[in-house]
Amino acid sequence: MKAVLTLDEIKNLIDIPALIGEIESGFVWYSEGRTQVPPVGFLHFDDPPGDVHIKYGYVQGDDYYVLKVASAFVQNKQLNRPVNDGVVMVFSSQTGAIEYVLVDEGWLTDIRTAAAGAVAAKYLANSQVDKIGIVGTGVQARLQLELLSGVVDCDECLV
Repeated sequence: MKAVLTLDEIKNLIDIPALIGEIESGFVWYSEGRTQVPPVGFLHFDDPPGDVHIKYGYVQGDDYYVLKVASAFVQNKQLNRPVNDGVVMVFSSQTGAIEYVLVDEGWLTDIRTAAAGAVAAKYLANSQVDKIGIVGTGVQARLQLELLSGVVDCDECLV
C-alpha cells in the first residue's frame, strides 16, 4: 500500500535525537562502503532562475531505497511561494514497488543537513563551548543551532 505523507505528518514522526543517530550511522555505513550513492542529477533553469537536484541511494541490506527531488527557484519569493520544495520517494528494495511518497517541501533536506552538522560537532567540537558562531540567518542557521543544542553545551550564539 502506498502512503503519501504531508510535511506536518512527517514532522510528527521524526524524533530529532534518533535522526541524528541515524545520520551518524549513515556516515559509518558510507565509510564502510555499505551504501550506493550515485552522482547527483542536476537540472538548471535560466528563466525563471532555478535548479533541481535529484539524489538517490540505499544502504546494502536495507528494506528500502530512496529517490529525492529538491528544487530551488529564487523568484518564488516574489510570487509568495516557497523558494525550496521537494519530495522523497521510498521504494521497496525487494520488489521496486513505491511504498511512501514524502511531500516534505524540502524540510527533510534541511533537517538532514542540520543533523549532519550536529554529528560533526559531536566529534570535532568540545562538549562545552563559550560561543557558537553562525554565519547566516536563514532556515539552515536556525536548524543548525537548534540541533547543536543537543550536542554541545553553550550559553551564547553569535549570528
